[in-house]
Amino acid sequence: MATRFFGLKLAFCAAIASMFQVSAVFADSSGSGFFINSFWVMTNDHVVEDCTRIEVVGFGKAQDVLRDPDSDLAVVRLEQPFRGQVLPFRARAPRLAENLHALGYPLSDVLSASVRVTSGSVSALNAFELDDGLIQISVPIQPGNSGGPVIDDSGHVAGVAVGILNRSAQNVNFAISGAIAQDFLDRRAIGYEVTNQISDQDSLPDVIERAATATVQIKCFGSERPPAPGSAAQGAGDLVISRGRDVIGFDYRFLRDITLSACRGVCENDRRGRAFTFNTRHNACFLKEDGAILVTNADAISGYDRVLAVGMTDTGFIISADMDSPGGDYKRIRQSNFIGCIADCALDWQCKAFAYVRDTKDCWLKDRVGRVERMPGVEFGLK
Repeated sequence: MATRFFGLKLAFCAAIASMFQVSAVFADSSGSGFFINSFWVMTNDHVVEDCTRIEVVGFGKAQDVLRDPDSDLAVVRLEQPFRGQVLPFRARAPRLAENLHALGYPLSDVLSASVRVTSGSVSALNAFELDDGLIQISVPIQPGNSGGPVIDDSGHVAGVAVGILNRSAQNVNFAISGAIAQDFLDRRAIGYEVTNQISDQDSLPDVIERAATATVQIKCFGSERPPAPGSAAQGAGDLVISRGRDVIGFDYRFLRDITLSACRGVCENDRRGRAFTFNTRHNACFLKEDGAILVTNADAISGYDRVLAVGMTDTGFIISADMDSPGGDYKRIRQSNFIGCIADCALDWQCKAFAYVRDTKDCWLKDRVGRVERMPGVEFGLK
């Protein structure tokens, strides 16, 4: 079992690891984790690899770390004990169509730094082949969820969130099974709780609230990874060109009345440039220091270096500038930004579309879509 699982892990972990690199000022990358006992926090190995310092937010610097790159699991030890209720593993194996919930800190660079929960169900007990140790789930997994707990309706750990196989596929998400996680802990003589109890007394919000207190954000500082070809220090010399797609990232320069070839050339020769979006309608060039997600835009031609391409998320959103679909608003998010508005809609199962008002920085989430009409100053996104 282990050999097959480890081989599969290597096949897709390279594709998902870059999802968890964030653009925070103070940390090189971040992920999630959860308390398995008073001193130890479980997470993914790729969350803590190559870190010179690891911080568990709210609990300080990690005192020790034990890693297993093959299973993509790790645990970090704290100096001071956690005095809350730790998360127990469930003794029972998951069942097809069973409800599951992933807790973590996704997209913490664009969303608020608070724990978030997404829900779904078990899609397959063995994601690739028999006894591979991966559970395929419909629970949405986003950048930053990695290493967080995937729990059942009773708040018991069924698996450890690990990521998605292909950003162009919908709801193809994975968790490392609780059995693999327990084997990892057994081999290192680290204590944890296991339970057979099924709770039907607590409401789901109570269960989630309790689990959230044991779920933490983990930050990696001082990564010693060497600069990759095409990184910001070298300029984006080898670009992937995507027509009809807009790469959403951090714009640092805007050029008017320019050609596509000139826009690409500036990006390739600028040490800061790692991506660009060229608007064919207005002959405008947006140069970007980074890029995380792609959206569909008929007026856009984008380029991004091949290092970014590994972790690029194609959201499937169709974006229309200066358009809106009146009605269907169920949530207003004030002082938002365009990237955050996309992320908020993507993480909310109820959201079918959004309208981002540039002047007021309001993000309106919609649960239904009617007739789309022209609305200057509004970015309309449809799932």
